[in-house]
Amino acid sequence: MNFEITKACADSLRTFIQNNYGIQLKSSHAHELVAAYFGYSSRAALIADKQFSLGNLKDAELIILNHPAQRIEQRLKTLAYLPSWLPPSDIIAATVYKTITSNVQWPEKVWTDLKEMAISYAEDRVFHNEKMMKMMGIDYGFDQRDLDWLIKVDINTMETGVLMTVTYDYPAKAKKPMRHASVAVKLPRIAGNIGYGEPDVLPTFYSGHMSDPDYRLKHGID
Repeated sequence: MNFEITKACADSLRTFIQNNYGIQLKSSHAHELVAAYFGYSSRAALIADKQFSLGNLKDAELIILNHPAQRIEQRLKTLAYLPSWLPPSDIIAATVYKTITSNVQWPEKVWTDLKEMAISYAEDRVFHNEKMMKMMGIDYGFDQRDLDWLIKVDINTMETGVLMTVTYDYPAKAKKPMRHASVAVKLPRIAGNIGYGEPDVLPTFYSGHMSDPDYRLKHGID
């Protein structure tokens, strides 16, 4: 599948550029740009990656296409003998993205940003207690998501995966916001730099969070 998906992306990219810009992009150049999209420094590096081959993409729980336009932009600067007047990197990335989403079985697996994915999974855990309370008929009278949160995401990319740490502090405008929760989201790498296994989500709650009556009283939360 690694060659099937990369070939499909390269072919669709060449067709798009020919039809919309009247430019004949060489197959080798198209494959280099697709490799950059997938997070590789070159087509050769993509082919040499046996441990996390793109052939494993079918087994990925999540496909995360994290800022590929930046990688394509960098690759455009290093490729020799490119034709003039190629479309910008974001247009190239969008074309490859369209091909990927039309070739994967479950398009809903696809995310365009690591940060967005981390916040989504972390939010489910952080506010899970409130959701459960509402299901039991207990309503705080406000939605925690609407409060003045200071949300930060730290992303650490490793050879075998990605570790993202999402922190929730409150209130955001305070000189020293209190820490409500920290959520570690671990993603094991499966296919290239875009295919990942089931995320491991580990929340840590700190004293003074929303369920603490003293904290709620201090910040005027009924």
